Amino acid sequence: MKSAQKWIMACIFTVGIIAIIQIQEQDGQTSKLRTVFTQGRDLQIAREFVLAQFPSTWQSELIPVVAMQEQDPMTPTMATYESMQPYENGVIVSYNTQIKVFAREDGIILFTGHTRHTGKTMTVLYNSGDIVTYGFVENFSNLPYTAVSAKDLIAEVKPGSMYVKVERGGKSLDSSAVTEWMKDVLY
Repeated sequence: MKSAQKWIMACIFTVGIIAIIQIQEQDGQTSKLRTVFTQGRDLQIAREFVLAQFPSTWQSELIPVVAMQEQDPMTPTMATYESMQPYENGVIVSYNTQIKVFAREDGIILFTGHTRHTGKTMTVLYNSGDIVTYGFVENFSNLPYTAVSAKDLIAEVKPGSMYVKVERGGKSLDSSAVTEWMKDVLY
């Protein structure tokens, strides 16, 4: 599909959902459709439903813009932290060098911005269902509602601390489970 056709389909889909919600709520009742789009997990289910509507033989046309850089084994990663301590349903991870944060797997960025407790913050919904929040980051590489692929650079962290919160199945992982999650981070 061409870009203009995708935007037209997205607009029609959005207007259709809004119209259905308005019709359902005319009697003063809450629309079930409105509740479907209020949580991150529901957004993932809706995304999977929409993707399932396209033929499985359909392949997106990829045009390489730059070659993928190989990760230098001497470059520090998220897994090379100095210390970790619990903080606000997540953990604070300390680094003595600047690190780059790469996407763990394919997903979508749900939020980028500034929060009171975690400063510059980015939240990513990965295809596995994990919702990961990275706080106290220096630079974002993407905007909200941007799809990311595994190994894409999503943020940079200066020497100091970074906040990490991993939600799985609607519950935040405790610090020991986040430690195990961090061991699996290769990039």
